[in-house]
Amino acid sequence: MAYRPSPSAAGSSLPPLSRPQLAEARRVRAVELFEDGVSNAEIARAVGVCSESVRRWRRV
Repeated sequence: MAYRPSPSAAGSSLPPLSRPQLAEARRVRAVELFEDGVSNAEIARAVGVCSESVRRWRRV
């Protein structure tokens, strides 16, 4: 399951997230999943990135 903004945000008049904002949202979600003990592979699938990105974020 790839990262998707909440459904409530879809119906709002807010502008869509910029590319850097979307990247940061993915990283924030990955950290939440790290804290829940989710594996790198599952996090990668959940936020729509490769496993190497998740490994790099976890190291940082």
